[in-house]
Amino acid sequence: MRIHADPVSTALLHPTRRALYLALLSADEHTTVELQKLVAVNRYNLYHHLNKLANLGLIMNHRDEGRARWWCVLNRVPLPTDGNAATDDDTMLSIPLQDARVQAQARRLIRELAEVSGQSIDLDSFTMESLQIKGRPMKKEGDK
Repeated sequence: MRIHADPVSTALLHPTRRALYLALLSADEHTTVELQKLVAVNRYNLYHHLNKLANLGLIMNHRDEGRARWWCVLNRVPLPTDGNAATDDDTMLSIPLQDARVQAQARRLIRELAEVSGQSIDLDSFTMESLQIKGRPMKKEGDK
């Protein structure tokens, strides 16, 4: 038996395409070079993922200046979840890490937490896209 999923949802479940779409949602436009730096993939893979998103009508190359290609969001859609989303009792917080300064701070924080907890962690072999925190909100005094 073969199950067919919504192509837009399926595309946005891919980490690179999701990161590209989120980066474009957070700005009016980005050049191909900027996007390549934000998602840290080679040019061939970048164009593959950009073309996939463009073919689905989510983004578009809206102008070219010299050799620079500028991309923007064409269609805003809700981001799909992979089924591992928080339950009603849990809250999921997500901090996007496309900005290099935010990613550097996140790496520093994670290294410090690993050191305090006595764990060994090698972040150099990972591309960090977001920091997700799952938990339950703390109950306030008087809540049951």
